[in-house]
Parts: sequence; C-alpha cells; structure tokens
Amino acid sequence: MIAMAMGIAIALAAAELSLRIYVTSRGWTPNCYATGLAFFIPHPTAGYTLRPGLRLKSTTYDVTVNQDGFRGPPLESSQGRPRLVVLGGSSVFGYLVPDGQDSCRVLEEMLDAEAASDSAPQAEVINAGVPGYNLTQCCERYRADIAALQPDFVLLYLGWNDTPFLIRENQNELDRTPAAPGWLKRFLSHSVLYGFVRYRLFPAQNPVFAPPALSTTKVSESGGLKFRQELQRLIDVIEESGALPIISTQVMAADPNCQGLDAFLGDSDEQIEANRRIGTWITEQMRRAAAENGILLIDCAAELPCDSSILGDAIHLTAEGHRAVARCWKQALAPLLSGQADSAQLTTEQENAP
Repeated sequence: MIAMAMGIAIALAAAELSLRIYVTSRGWTPNCYATGLAFFIPHPTAGYTLRPGLRLKSTTYDVTVNQDGFRGPPLESSQGRPRLVVLGGSSVFGYLVPDGQDSCRVLEEMLDAEAASDSAPQAEVINAGVPGYNLTQCCERYRADIAALQPDFVLLYLGWNDTPFLIRENQNELDRTPAAPGWLKRFLSHSVLYGFVRYRLFPAQNPVFAPPALSTTKVSESGGLKFRQELQRLIDVIEESGALPIISTQVMAADPNCQGLDAFLGDSDEQIEANRRIGTWITEQMRRAAAENGILLIDCAAELPCDSSILGDAIHLTAEGHRAVARCWKQALAPLLSGQADSAQLTTEQENAP
C-alpha cells in the first residue's frame, strides 16, 4: 500500500511538473485552467472580492489585479489629481478584454493625453469592477474598502447583474452576497493538474448572462422596490463618504435599439421581448435615480450604437465597446475632472438640453 501510494504521488507530481512546463512554454500562468477559482477570495460583507496580486494569463484571459484588489496598475498617491472610481461587475472589470483595454484604463489614457496637451491636471481612474457583483455587493465593498481611498468621483456602471433578484417575488430566495469558493478549491486552484482535469476535461456549462428565457419573466413588485432601495443606498453611501456619485447607463443587448444580438436574450420572439423589457426597465431606473438625486447622468445606452462590434454577448463589451464607452464617459467627465464645471452645472445643462 505504501509503495502504491508513493507511486501515485510520484505520478501526480510528474503530471503537475509536465503541465507546468507546458503552460509556461505557452506564456500562461499556472492558474490558467482554474480561472473561476483563481479570481476570488472571501470578503467579510460582500461575500467575495478579487484576489489581490492576481496574475492570470491564458488563451482567454490576460488579467492583473494590483495589491489593493483592483484590476490595473498599482495605486499611487493622487498628488492633487482627481480620483475617479468606477463601480460595477464584469462589464467594468473587462470580462472579454486583456489588461489595458478595459474602459477605465482607456479613459485614463484619454484624460492623460488631453492633460498633456492643455496642462490640465491628470486624473486617476480606478477599475473597481468585480465579476458578478450586484448593487448590494458594490455598496458593501465600497463602504468597507473603497471609501478609505477618498475618491472624488464614483461612476456607477451597473444594474444588469441584479436581474436574478428583479424577477423574484421572494427577495430572500437568493443570497445577495454569495461566498467565495471554499478554501480547499482555492488551494487546489494553484495546481495546474487539478485545473486541467476539473475544468478542461470536465468543463462546466458556459455562463448565461441573461434572465431565464421565459416569455413570462418580468420585474416583480418586490424585486423592483428592492432594486431602487439598493441603488439609493449605494448613492447615499457614496455621498456620505464625501465623493460625488455619477450614473452611467449600461450598453446591453436588451436595449431596443440593439442590432443582431437577440440570440443572447432567448430562443423565441416572446422570450427576447420579455428580457428586453427587463433591460429597458433597468435603464429607466438608472435615469430616474440620476434625475431624483440631481446627479450627472452619462447615457451611454442612448448615445452609443449597439451591435456585435460593441458587445460580445448580452452585456460584456468588446475592445471596441470599451473604447466607445470610455469616449462617452470622457466627453461628459472631462469638464468635471478639470474643474471647468461642477456637477450641478452639468446636470442643469443636461436637463435643459433639447
């Protein structure tokens, strides 16, 4: 028995070493197969958060998370620069793009280029997107981790991840702060062999980024009320921290003007229309919250085209989509970040626009 156990251990070690040599030769990181486990660690109030210091490289991902737990380069002292934090889920994080191509990085580069040409102060943009995050999780993580960074502005690009709660009458049916993978799975994620066997040989089903494909799916009364309450709570927490909240609508396949992406919303015209109504409802609630709170609205959903060049699925931006959203944000934010206008002025101009 001892000899058998030693033989198995030697075989597993050899397989692990061989796979590590292989993935290294491809330029990948050892966690390249167990991506879902590698991303997250427990968070005391939000359930889970990004793993600080994560480096993940595969054919699909090229992701760096800094030591503060945000995608992108290390944070630096703002040194008088405006600090902008962008909150949301995987659409902010940049689910489909490599490092440097998410909207936050592109926006910072655009702002830096403009600052260099007219001597305006540069802005720091922090990507605080976490895949899967809903309104509750964004609020909890902001209160626990982000408020201490003393951001000047907080941009909200979110809403779609709350659809599972929106369509339920019983709001206690689902956990709004789901836990990170267990410690054993997180430990095993460091093994190339485990990741290869578990996720390459026996892959899970592809994730679905739309509500259940039923024609009867709709926003429930309790779901709609809870969404508005959680959105308002997030706005209030941001304002209490001394930062200025800004709302951006999301570009999504559920937008009535979106072309060629209906397959991500359902298999029939009735199903597609039901999910489109949910997306429209979310967008309208974001516009309503901005109006009721007198805060700046960046209406990307209305201003940008929506097709397969912008979205890679129901909600995630392509590289071109991230650039388009960054340009939309920059146009609205540049006067605010440079101090040429305040939020009240921009909101008034927005209200008076034809």
